[in-house]
Amino acid sequence: MIVGWLPLYLRSRYAATAVIASLAAAAVVLALWVIWSDDAQVRPDLATLTVLAVLAPWIRTLAGHDADLEKTAAMPWPPRRVLHLLSVGVVVAGVLLSAEVVGIHFGAMGQILRNSAGLAGLIGLCAALFGTGLAPIPTTIWVAVQAFAGATGGPVWRQSLFWMMQPAGNKPAAVTAAVLFLAGAIAYALRVGPPRPPSEATMEQ
Repeated sequence: MIVGWLPLYLRSRYAATAVIASLAAAAVVLALWVIWSDDAQVRPDLATLTVLAVLAPWIRTLAGHDADLEKTAAMPWPPRRVLHLLSVGVVVAGVLLSAEVVGIHFGAMGQILRNSAGLAGLIGLCAALFGTGLAPIPTTIWVAVQAFAGATGGPVWRQSLFWMMQPAGNKPAAVTAAVLFLAGAIAYALRVGPPRPPSEATMEQ
């Protein structure tokens, strides 16, 4: 069964293109960092933006060609969508962790896994609420605010708001990331986008 639907599913979601774009985004950041800095540890603000850059190509994969088809019960969409979102987080984390091979660190493993999972959940939530066409906007705004105005420590609400900037092991950040992933997985599993007239269905692509 897996052999039957998985290749077609991946092809219809442009998964290969997303992988190439994610790797390219990480490679560009790595190259620029190696050229401009002698430090093996990437700055937290740049590392945060890099997670977004590596994940951004996957937003398009959250919707297929036919929005109406994906709202039917003809196929078991919910578990596939949850697996899809989980896979996005795993791939993004894997790309960032692979930089360790060349001695560049985007953060501790726990921090990278947390941020990748939380951000994957966030795009799933935004895709469910606004559609894939608009999903990058709130995601990018929140990540940019964290990268340029965020800081570690402070009150719990601040640690939660700037959760991507917090060090590995930070409990408010971990809870925020977990809530985002769960909310995104549930919302994306139940809906692939907001209700809209058939004539506007192509806007989800």
